[in-house]
Amino acid sequence: MGDRTPIEVIVYSCPPERVNAVLEVFEEFGLGDKSGFPATPVPGPSDQRSLELGRGYTHSDISVGSSAEIAAALPAEAAWKLWEDPKYEHLGEVHLNHPDLGVFVADCDAQGRPVFTSEELDRLIERTDADRVQLGHLTGRTWEIALEQLDEANKGIVIPSDTPPASAPLQAVALNQLAAGPSRWMPADAPGQARSTSAPDR
Repeated sequence: MGDRTPIEVIVYSCPPERVNAVLEVFEEFGLGDKSGFPATPVPGPSDQRSLELGRGYTHSDISVGSSAEIAAALPAEAAWKLWEDPKYEHLGEVHLNHPDLGVFVADCDAQGRPVFTSEELDRLIERTDADRVQLGHLTGRTWEIALEQLDEANKGIVIPSDTPPASAPLQAVALNQLAAGPSRWMPADAPGQARSTSAPDR
């Protein structure tokens, strides 16, 4: 048996028609309520299932490297953060997804914060001439700002799996904040500016 580690997923926004897809991923990988450590299943039946935005869905003991598999299964139309904790010689790995930015992936600490060696930082600073916008994009800060603003606007909203698309209780202010806020961190060729779903070249 390989090494095992805790993992956590937080969803910050999700189209109602994709809620079932998210919950199916949670069920497949045994991700449950953070307060129910170890993992408790997402409650059913299907007509009672729901997704709470800003809530941590966790598994306390999953195979190292599972974060990439879960990230590939989660819908790109949702905004989410997924990370597995460091374990022994393995660093953690964080995946940040925003529909307008695509996915950012990096090594991370136990709180899901991207980490870089001093050598990596030196290379990034040299590559960008210490430009804060470029650094924000290459270190994941652009994604963090976008997700923080969605969290502030949407945290605690519960979306039942049978919610019609037009009646989702998502706050429009979140989209306004995203339009005005994270753009100041983005270089001219940032995926969010071009509305591309491709991940940036790190």
